[in-house]
Amino acid sequence: MLLLTMCTCIITSCSSDEPGNGKQNRDYDLDVKVVQTRSCHALKDVKDDILNLHFNQIIFEYTSVGPDMKTPVRLTGVISMNPAVFNKEAAPRALMFYNEFTTAKHGERTSQNEIDDVGFYMNKFQNLIAISSDLYGWTLTEDKPQAYCCPEITAQESIDCWDAAMIVLKDQGYAIEGLHKFNVGYSSGGFSAIALQRYVDEYRPDLHWDLTAAGAAPFDICTIYENFVESDFSGYICALPLMIVAYKETYHMDFSYSDVFKEPLASHIQEWILSKDYGTWDINGLIGTEKISDVLTPAACNYKSGVGKMVYDKFRSNSLCGPGQNWQPSKDTKYFIMHSSGDLYMNYLAGVEMADYLKSKGCQVETDFDDTGNHVYYGLLTFTGGTMLRMEEILNSNDNVTRIKELFDQVKGYISDLNGIGL
Repeated sequence: MLLLTMCTCIITSCSSDEPGNGKQNRDYDLDVKVVQTRSCHALKDVKDDILNLHFNQIIFEYTSVGPDMKTPVRLTGVISMNPAVFNKEAAPRALMFYNEFTTAKHGERTSQNEIDDVGFYMNKFQNLIAISSDLYGWTLTEDKPQAYCCPEITAQESIDCWDAAMIVLKDQGYAIEGLHKFNVGYSSGGFSAIALQRYVDEYRPDLHWDLTAAGAAPFDICTIYENFVESDFSGYICALPLMIVAYKETYHMDFSYSDVFKEPLASHIQEWILSKDYGTWDINGLIGTEKISDVLTPAACNYKSGVGKMVYDKFRSNSLCGPGQNWQPSKDTKYFIMHSSGDLYMNYLAGVEMADYLKSKGCQVETDFDDTGNHVYYGLLTFTGGTMLRMEEILNSNDNVTRIKELFDQVKGYISDLNGIGL
């Protein structure tokens, strides 16, 4: 009887309809609920809709954890696929986790209005299924500060989203067994992609990324912080304030905004950032400068003592490479690290540092640090095109390699149209 009871307990504790169980032996039910399906049309204003990127989305709710890593919260995630895959007229060729880049305004999430970035991957050639988490601070938790560039929280919420999406896809009869898996992100999404890679390597031996592609990201936040202060310049002046605000709110750091920010920003954090009433370029305009010394106080510019060191040390503990980091990335995953050396938003040396870290751990790394222009336009296109090509190499499709090269040659001819739609 004792043996029977022990066996019953073992079976009960290990069995679940949910894949994986997360970092902390997930003690909450994902409780997945599909709430909407919709049709989307991305990048339709680019040269008479030359890309013709129509796709469908399945939006779902799931339970994850908030910034304290223990309080259950309801979040939203989204599954995107082109109509042929959605309608099961074509088989999916791969699964992709898409880590969204920096947003600051209501509605700027993949399940809402921010669809142009993921839209590239919804082309008719690749037949990908893309999964994205809206993360904490958006949709159902929009009244809360976003945990921007907070790696452990982002990774946990993302892995919960992935597991929830697997349940949805299986329940709806999509043929996903044995598919290649890709983990992709650009800018802060690239930071999230490497955070997710680290999480999987440390806690999820059941999950393997065939490719992790991360572009133009602050992998070592301290390297970016140092460069901003030393160069006294940022072509995207809201970036550092967004991170400092997120870290103060998320980790309850003991400083006031007047300790780190000069006016007018110091008195307008709630209105300009926490309210989520403004997009990033609106915030740049409200700040009204590209000089770091006009935004940060002298104390915040001194990252070797006082409040500056407090912020610096927190950035150091949350960086994904650099001093203090010693996690072992999977040697079976292929990595693509890209950062244009002409990037004015943040220095590309953070990308070099991440690539060097991966190489030092014996990983397979391809890089692109050529000058392909500023952060968003040609830089983003270069990353997206390079990522797609590497996907097709893994999927062994020479025909799609040719098609993708032709597609991006066309798009680069209409770069001014991309500027007009806010990419």
